[in-house]
Amino acid sequence: MTYLQFHLLFNLPLLVLLFWLARRRLRSVHWKWIGVTELIVLAFSYPWDSWAVRRGVWGFAGDRVVLHVGVLPVEEIAFFVVETLAVCLMTILLLPRDAGEGGNGNRDN
Repeated sequence: MTYLQFHLLFNLPLLVLLFWLARRRLRSVHWKWIGVTELIVLAFSYPWDSWAVRRGVWGFAGDRVVLHVGVLPVEEIAFFVVETLAVCLMTILLLPRDAGEGGNGNRDN
């Protein structure tokens, strides 16, 4: 199984389910903070993961990845994004209904 096939088989259905469950609760403020969280995760994960690959801590079989960005496969970078998005969506689902609305009922914060 390739890394891309893994994403399509396991992560894509998870994201579709989470988006469907969270669809009525998602507000613009959530998207803003999801974006900020994604940037933080990428800023820390990419260098750390690249360092580990360069040091031989782990690696990726060339026949199981599509493209590399530096030493990391695109699928590994997608993993950071997908898993962070899944955690953010789960958090939104678990928050009280009015969380993220500023407490004033404004749904477009």
